[in-house]
Amino acid sequence: MTYPRRIPLNAWSDALKAAKPLIITFDAYNTLYATKLPVMEQYCIVGQKYGIKANPLTLTKNFPHVFKKLRETYPQYGKFSNIGPEEWWSSLIKNVFAPIEIPDEMVSEILLRFEGFDSYFVYPDLISFLNNVKARYPNIVLGIISNTDPIFYKLLKNIGLYETFADSIYLSYELDLAKPDKAIFEYAFNDIIDKRPDLLKMYSKEEICQHCFHIGDEQKNDLEGAEAAGWTGILLDRNDKYGYLSESLDKTVRDEYKLSLDKIDNHSMKTWEASSKQTDTIQLSERKYVVSNLEVLEELFP
Repeated sequence: MTYPRRIPLNAWSDALKAAKPLIITFDAYNTLYATKLPVMEQYCIVGQKYGIKANPLTLTKNFPHVFKKLRETYPQYGKFSNIGPEEWWSSLIKNVFAPIEIPDEMVSEILLRFEGFDSYFVYPDLISFLNNVKARYPNIVLGIISNTDPIFYKLLKNIGLYETFADSIYLSYELDLAKPDKAIFEYAFNDIIDKRPDLLKMYSKEEICQHCFHIGDEQKNDLEGAEAAGWTGILLDRNDKYGYLSESLDKTVRDEYKLSLDKIDNHSMKTWEASSKQTDTIQLSERKYVVSNLEVLEELFP
């Protein structure tokens, strides 16, 4: 079989479909939810209330350097540096605005804004996808594997998704493991199996692994990390930022700078409109797929 190959929506057959899913995990940011407006625009909206005049483009230019330096100086959101995640994010906000000095009250309001629907949007296809796979596969395990900190729990509860994933959430901050290291996928796999011994009554561990899928928006962390662990990796690329969904199938390199900008530059409604129009699936290898939206992904499963 030749890869990559393009599978139009009307071309799916039983022979093309993957294994029945037993476990599906998701990345968090830009997969389960995304910002309604670019992050730095939202920072500036709050700033206006405090008389702070800043240009979102300037803050966007500042962000990759600030983010990189903070991660290097205080890895894992400050876990090993005697600072908490909120202090870590506060430092990021202040340094992005520098040399403009901003009041602590403004920082607190920005942090609060990013704890729910004031800032975030849940794509409609996620809700329908979750409902449909649970209806088709009642015993499926739905989980989250994310390189993030525990503030995430507050956000997940505020946007109404916590109960869906509560039993199977795996965060880099808590495990001292991070994608793309296959160890975090292996940890999640073993933990899920421990909680669901019934799976081992029907399948061996090796067989269960063939029924594990991970969905995320980053090629290295999600697509390749999952495949390295023996799972099927699915790149959810709503903006075709990697280029696989374009007619040429040419790959676009996303370096660290571009990946940093991906974290802050999303306008979710525009992204949703664009992603819903793309209905092809790109299969890169036996265990790697690229889709633009989750409605298309439903076709992958038998």
